[in-house]
Amino acid sequence: MSELESIIKYDREGTLLDFKREQYRKEKYKDLIKDIMAMANATRVGKRYIITGVKDLPSGDKEFFSIPKEEFVDQATYQQVLRENVEPSIDFSYFPVEVDGNWVGVFEIDNCNNPPYMMKKEYKDQTKGELKKGDCFIRKGSQQERMTRRDLEEILVFRSKFQFHGKITVGFNKFLDKKLKVIAVKDFIFPSDKAKQKIEKILDERKLTDKMGIKGLGQFALTNSLLGINPSYEERSTETLLENLEKVKETYREDDWYHVGEELSEKINLVLKNEGDKYLEDVSIEIKFPSDGIMVMDEIHKEPASGLLMVRASMDFHTPFQYPQVEEEENFYVVKDTIGDLKHHQPEEAFNENLRIFFSPNAAGKVLTCPYTIYAKNLPNPIVGELEIEVE
Repeated sequence: MSELESIIKYDREGTLLDFKREQYRKEKYKDLIKDIMAMANATRVGKRYIITGVKDLPSGDKEFFSIPKEEFVDQATYQQVLRENVEPSIDFSYFPVEVDGNWVGVFEIDNCNNPPYMMKKEYKDQTKGELKKGDCFIRKGSQQERMTRRDLEEILVFRSKFQFHGKITVGFNKFLDKKLKVIAVKDFIFPSDKAKQKIEKILDERKLTDKMGIKGLGQFALTNSLLGINPSYEERSTETLLENLEKVKETYREDDWYHVGEELSEKINLVLKNEGDKYLEDVSIEIKFPSDGIMVMDEIHKEPASGLLMVRASMDFHTPFQYPQVEEEENFYVVKDTIGDLKHHQPEEAFNENLRIFFSPNAAGKVLTCPYTIYAKNLPNPIVGELEIEVE
């Protein structure tokens, strides 16, 4: 017998356990909201359960009202009702469990570390019952009550036990430096520009030697064409070269992106260190880079290949971890990523893949201030700070 099955069969209603004869239908969503909210606000540690399809008799026995499996309400429906009406969000699931041949529904409510949970807007149901914005309920024993000031004070003391009050240090490397020095890229040429120069040089030489049309294509070039390998520019006809010149930027677009992102850009990451004595839960970070002479790549570009090399390149290329989300706002690149739980006293990189940041000549001599914000489930307030990048 599972622990949950034992709870359903033998435990009595209390602060962390409630039984309902029927599932919550649409006309009873007001009761659903109140019941889950009250459970989540209870100042107790541990999971809370509401069991549907069961009546707790005064004798302690249970009377089952088995729910046909095809009539089970999808948990997403209930979650949407709570998400739309209660703040902050409550972590719960709803699933069927079989007990002695009877199917019952189980609400499992967990991680209630951020009370008080309360109505964020007015709610009216089909029975003309209503809940007002700011309404807040709490479960005490087997009773549900409207929250009082004393309840709120107890909740705040209870919540403080779970919240993080330590220090988070953020830096650019294992030394947690607040300032990073980089060198702007002074001299560079795109692959598309190299190709353009080469094509133009060949065309100029042909004008002098008066070599025109297909005569420029030898047997080696024809063989390559049959094998599916592009002939070199020297082997192509003048007509083809003129077409290549017109489309050179489009042809080498991926080469240009790869050159900037993987060969010219700095590979930058952040390191976070939890100096507190508790885990920081469900951590995410946002950092802004001023778009003053720099470009933050929004993805990792793999090296382009063609012909027979395409097969080998596609086999050898290592698929990267998820790259951070990069968005452009006015005057900033905004980088966001989810870190997960941050253990104490163990430095951890913020991003699975290093950011690719290109520092153009226009960035030279500037000091870029980069504000960051750290969010976490058990933080009373987000942590904010600044890092600097000095561009030489």
